[in-house]
Amino acid sequence: MKLSFSNYVKNLESLGVNPGATAFFDLDRTLIAGYSVAALGWEGFKRATVPRWRMVLQLRVFFDYSLGLAHYLDLMRVTLNDLAGVREPEFIRLGEQAFHNGLGGSIYDEGRRLIRAHKALGHEVVLITSATRAQAAPFARDLGIRHLCCTELESVDERITGNFDPCYGESKRDAAEIFCAERSLQLREAWFYTDGIEDLPLLEWVGWPVVVNPKSRLATVAEERGWPHLEFVAAPEAGGEPDRRREALAVLRATAQRLFAGLTEKGRAALARRRSR
Repeated sequence: MKLSFSNYVKNLESLGVNPGATAFFDLDRTLIAGYSVAALGWEGFKRATVPRWRMVLQLRVFFDYSLGLAHYLDLMRVTLNDLAGVREPEFIRLGEQAFHNGLGGSIYDEGRRLIRAHKALGHEVVLITSATRAQAAPFARDLGIRHLCCTELESVDERITGNFDPCYGESKRDAAEIFCAERSLQLREAWFYTDGIEDLPLLEWVGWPVVVNPKSRLATVAEERGWPHLEFVAAPEAGGEPDRRREALAVLRATAQRLFAGLTEKGRAALARRRSR
């Protein structure tokens, strides 16, 4: 059921202080407008961390994921495989740069207010996300969230291997269970805010499931089950960053066109050679 944000917060505050409760928050499209991985890729593109032709591939998989044509883990594999060999401190710096170069401005004001409300009620607040630590840690710090459950990267001698331990779907629910068990907290005394159907395992496990800016499938499930449905409104972007991102996308499109044109030309040349034999 769709609720106004102000009424929802009033109802939340009326429950009173409960130090034994937990509030889990997803990150992408829940606390922030959009996807943190896109901004991280933009920073990598600017600094040539990943070759442009590989960025084109990442962009294609990202668009497919946005349209529901690719799995999130496909996007993670493509992105993280391209980071194999990159020093982990460099990747962490990319995350910080992405945050400070505009991504930090994508945090919903309603998200900030909701986190403050849960803290005032004595709840443990946890950022639980499929994003990597490099993407998520700057947000946790900015929002004053001490606890972070996220996708963890494997590194050897401070170099990323490309392997990772995802915090996604059922594994996100498992991470929440472990968090609560280690602190003698109960998931039935927990809230979870998220936008995606992939988080259904945890939504079904907590006592207070709440959908935020849900995609269509999750919106349907929430309506059927009577779960609260909140809509957060993005604040206007500042600092000219949208223009720079549009410029980057224009360069990526041009790179893709040149790449595809080159492949087409090579194909035509190969066909002509076969016909001349």
